[in-house]
Amino acid sequence: MNAIRLAATTLFTFVALTCDITGVIAQTIVESGSPRESDLVLADEPVVRVGMLDGPVEYLFGNITGAVRLNDGSVVVADEQSHEVRMFDAGGGHVWTSGREGEGPGDYRGLWLLRGCPGATVTIYDWQLKRITELDSEGHVVGTRALRRAGGPGPHGAPACSPGGDLVFTDWPDSEQEAVGEYRWEMSLSWARDDGVATLRSGIPGRELYHHGGGIVGSVTWGREMAFAVTATGVWYGSADDYELEHADWTGRVTRVARWSGPDLAVTRQHLDRYRDFHLARYETTEERRDFERARWPEIRDGLPERFPAFVERGLLPLPDGSVLVAPHSWRDLWGNEFHLLGPDGTWLYRLTIPSGRTLLDAGPGWVLLLEKGEFDEQSVAVYELVEGS
Repeated sequence: MNAIRLAATTLFTFVALTCDITGVIAQTIVESGSPRESDLVLADEPVVRVGMLDGPVEYLFGNITGAVRLNDGSVVVADEQSHEVRMFDAGGGHVWTSGREGEGPGDYRGLWLLRGCPGATVTIYDWQLKRITELDSEGHVVGTRALRRAGGPGPHGAPACSPGGDLVFTDWPDSEQEAVGEYRWEMSLSWARDDGVATLRSGIPGRELYHHGGGIVGSVTWGREMAFAVTATGVWYGSADDYELEHADWTGRVTRVARWSGPDLAVTRQHLDRYRDFHLARYETTEERRDFERARWPEIRDGLPERFPAFVERGLLPLPDGSVLVAPHSWRDLWGNEFHLLGPDGTWLYRLTIPSGRTLLDAGPGWVLLLEKGEFDEQSVAVYELVEGS
């Protein structure tokens, strides 16, 4: 790295009492006013890219829902349109394809890849069947297990693997709001082990929703949502109200709090104009666009919040060393996507800027794996090394 910019970091300790643990707990708070190290950007060319507009079927993707890079540099891609998981070697050559639509072993309805799961080469979460499937290095099924809770619908969102192989997830809330208007779920972090399910933390502010009446519920545009990331020492989680994460160890105690001074979250006129133009692009004629601006846009505009969430659901990506890459809300940044890397102790280490139109899927020390779209919306994934920005 070039000259290191010292972060305005304040580290202090205070004592907190809890209702379920006797005695006192030491809790460390880290506050960062700026990144400690130089900003990073993508290298000019990718290390490898997989996917094309036209060619062999194994390189054609319809709806990529995830990709992970393994320790040997190979890349695994989940395509929900074909219900397939495909592995490619470090040079981008196709190795194997596994899966099809269905409900039997090795079949899928919904596809999400889980990262950092021990005991299997590839671990898949079927979000429709609420089932884990494990594949070996040749794409063969070596194990499956259902995640539906007794009498319940299963986890809300995707689970995450702990280093020991257990799963961490959020439960669905016990009840919904009946009154019309905005409200926010309260979420719990659960830990599924061989001897049952334990609750690590509860009462965490979750997704913001709007009850329209008649049992109809929808998400709030630019609404806040809970996000979490699993590391060897425990779970980082946050409500997205601001740039703050809490770290709960495997006993459920909050041992660390990270706060950093990210970009302004205020929704500006520029953001509103951009969102209006996003809607206008859907209409073909001047008359249709004029009708939208007159009849629909005022209601949409008035329903938007005054502040963006600090980050998005599934917006925390843990790295092998215990650090966490945070994905701020994409509509906040007009010209690119800015990510923040927090060290294992919660210190803000660096900013990473990724050009707009690309989606972060996986990351590791010095590299990122991105979803990209071409001129005709063809999908591909690409691995880029990270370099210092100018």
